[in-house]
Amino acid sequence: MRALLVVDVQKNMVEGKYSVPNAAEFLAKFEAKIGEARDAGEPVIWVQNDGPEGDVDEPFSPGWELYFTPADAERVVRKTTQNVFESNPGLASELKALDVDSVELIGMQSEYCVQASARGAKDAGFSVALNPELHATFHDGTPATNFADTWEVSATELAAKVQAELEKDGVLDA
Repeated sequence: MRALLVVDVQKNMVEGKYSVPNAAEFLAKFEAKIGEARDAGEPVIWVQNDGPEGDVDEPFSPGWELYFTPADAERVVRKTTQNVFESNPGLASELKALDVDSVELIGMQSEYCVQASARGAKDAGFSVALNPELHATFHDGTPATNFADTWEVSATELAAKVQAELEKDGVLDA
């Protein structure tokens, strides 16, 4: 069975002027994927990042909340490291007890928590899937010109780079 891990889809990443590029588009795709997983009877695991004091992800600070509301039977796991399996050493065993042998990850940020958690899932013995259209991040660097939407490395380029690295390293199975 496959489980869906919804990684760090927190309000501070998708609302307001500091949201990821194309946040509304990603949210629609995330919502559709979550609905598909629920309809298929797959476990949906919500991953919530806990940052240090003063961080935008400081627990219970404005914007730290999950964007979507988990269903009653869905588990929320919090993490303090980029890899959800590192922050939650019992998570792999819990998933395996549910007959989960593969995980699909969606969410944020591609080059941090999505990538680290994908690697953690693989190391824990799971088959790992990551759809290139279902993870997002921010632009990197400073604007390369006076145009506000032109960056040294765009969010799309960063996400594609992560996808290619995970494929090259044999992390992704499906």
